[in-house]
Amino acid sequence: MKKNEVLWGYLKRYTIVHVLVYLIVGLISMSLMNYKEGFMSDDYFAHFRPLDSPIVRAALLFQVVRGLMIALIIYPFRDKIVGSKHGWLMLFFVLFGLTCIGAINAPPGSIEGFIYTNVSLKAHLIGMPEIIVQSIGISTLFYWWEKKNYSHN
Repeated sequence: MKKNEVLWGYLKRYTIVHVLVYLIVGLISMSLMNYKEGFMSDDYFAHFRPLDSPIVRAALLFQVVRGLMIALIIYPFRDKIVGSKHGWLMLFFVLFGLTCIGAINAPPGSIEGFIYTNVSLKAHLIGMPEIIVQSIGISTLFYWWEKKNYSHN
């Protein structure tokens, strides 16, 4: 298989998994964790757009771009991740570690957020279950799909 075909297939698979997991886990979390009430009651979320705003409703489209960007960033490590018995776990730690815990801005749940913001512990932890489940879902599904395809390259 040509290198470009491998890259395009990889990008498509990662982006599809990323968007679907984001959508499914997001919708489930939204109803189980009652985000609407949390966003309305906690001062930290006062600067967030309302959940029914047009740009928030278009979030899935932005996730396509985000999925492609993350896929490109981790592509150099594809062989290491897919070639490892525990590659899904490696991918989980990369995704969760760099996009949540180790984020260089100060979102809720990040180390920077704990240091530089003056928000409640609840605000820091409210989205953590969703982020963990998303990271596990993306890691396991993508690893399985990519591993299946990897043997054909």
